[in-house]
Amino acid sequence: MPSLGVFRLVVNTSPDFTPLVAPAVGFNGYPGYHSSDQHLTSPLLYDANTVIGRSSPHQRALPTPPYFPAPIDAPTFDTLAGYSDYGLYGGIPFLFAAAPNPTREVLTEVEAFVLSTVSSDTQCRNPLVPSVPINWPMVKAGTGVGVAAKSLGIVRAISTTGVPASDFPAYSFFDIHVEVNLPPVAGTYSMVAFPAGGAVLTNGNALVVTNLNLTSLPPQVVYIHGNTNAVPMLFKFNNAPYWNAGDFFGYLVLSGHGTFTNDCTQEAALIAAALGTVTNSKPEMPVPWSRPSNLFPSPGSAYNSLMTDTNPPTSADVLHFTVPGAGTLYVQNLSLGNLTQFISPPLSGSAMSSNNNSVLVCQLSIDGQTFSPAQLIGPAVLKISNNGSPSQFDTSLVQFQVQGQTPFGVLLIRESPTLPSLGQHSVQPTAHGYQVSSFFDVFLELSTDGVNYIPADRSIRVQASAPPASPGSLFIKGIAAGGGTLQWLGPFTLQSAPKVTGPYTDMGAAGGPLLNSSTVSFGSSQMYFRLRQ
Repeated sequence: MPSLGVFRLVVNTSPDFTPLVAPAVGFNGYPGYHSSDQHLTSPLLYDANTVIGRSSPHQRALPTPPYFPAPIDAPTFDTLAGYSDYGLYGGIPFLFAAAPNPTREVLTEVEAFVLSTVSSDTQCRNPLVPSVPINWPMVKAGTGVGVAAKSLGIVRAISTTGVPASDFPAYSFFDIHVEVNLPPVAGTYSMVAFPAGGAVLTNGNALVVTNLNLTSLPPQVVYIHGNTNAVPMLFKFNNAPYWNAGDFFGYLVLSGHGTFTNDCTQEAALIAAALGTVTNSKPEMPVPWSRPSNLFPSPGSAYNSLMTDTNPPTSADVLHFTVPGAGTLYVQNLSLGNLTQFISPPLSGSAMSSNNNSVLVCQLSIDGQTFSPAQLIGPAVLKISNNGSPSQFDTSLVQFQVQGQTPFGVLLIRESPTLPSLGQHSVQPTAHGYQVSSFFDVFLELSTDGVNYIPADRSIRVQASAPPASPGSLFIKGIAAGGGTLQWLGPFTLQSAPKVTGPYTDMGAAGGPLLNSSTVSFGSSQMYFRLRQ
């Protein structure tokens, strides 16, 4: 069957891989990349022959299901030994694992898809997705096209009666394992840094995609990234001096895959389902950045609205405040900062609050075209609750009211007193600290007199910003008698020391934004080198 796909990444800044895709002197930015928020959006992708295998339908029968081993497809493409096979490739979401006997279900597997840049004579144009070289195979999945990890799924009836006539509507999911191939694009730094065959990425965790209203098989639907954290994307191969295999390029935060024909109507439907629209973007999966602590809110970060910009930038994080008889005020690029009271996540069954004299920086417009900067100041109280999970904490913006002088007079913005602004703070310990994601979905109201408030047209997601960019790897090139050349990516300073514990001293000024080199001499004693911000 034919299928379409689209995805969005947030490029990692720790270590910093943004120089690979950002604009620089003499180079354009990579198509779909936006420097202000490190987002990289794919073009619309198409596969004419997606193959999804399935088992015969059966009634769930736990704890000893008689339908295993279960052949997939006819002739048999694969055989599943049991539900434990799913644990090898991502697991089974609770909605499916908890289905009671005798719920009817079908076991599924993506056998093959190779999604390529659209090659039709009349490419559909959408402002949320870029264009890249035609006929480039950008995403593939399935062991049938050489991806080692299986992409397994389940279709289960919403009805739990076990009656074949009630098979639909149904729930469906896949644990997708992909290889993403970013092509070198003329005029960008990727022509220098990427291999001729492209930069290949793999997902470190399964990408869980779901559809909760399946009406037939084969499906004519859109699968979207489910309610999970963003998925890390890792380089598959070494490419010195730019990256090593296993280096973390960024997080996949939104994705969609639709099994239907390629025409402009279907393309628009897929992009709207996966990314949203120009005026109403989809909330992204929270990105867990590497941090030295699990504190809430994350020290050094602001909570920023999530733009879905492309090249050229066209912001999609705009809120509309329509004042009766006076027109509409547009607000975009919101950043809630100056959060200075940091607290540890509370114990199970308890809650704590962080009290701050916050600063809201944003841009305002009365015509939706020309925006002016504004800064408003006031109290913000952020609450964090532990409802029993050691890693997922519920949060809420319980008080927020700021005001300031703007190009349009004094304005006041507050959190809605009737609609809760809820969020989540997620923490996972690592060998070097923590992976932390944090966000709120905020309902705001605006006033010019402090008495009459106008609600925004929708909520807006704000997410903890990325940590400051940090150095990546040092590469050694051209070793010769008495010395060699060290290379690194990004604007960091090379340092040296006679001992691994230091002291370290700078070896010149900071490097440039792209690839940097420094010739060093090797003496009779050991020397140690590192990069600093």
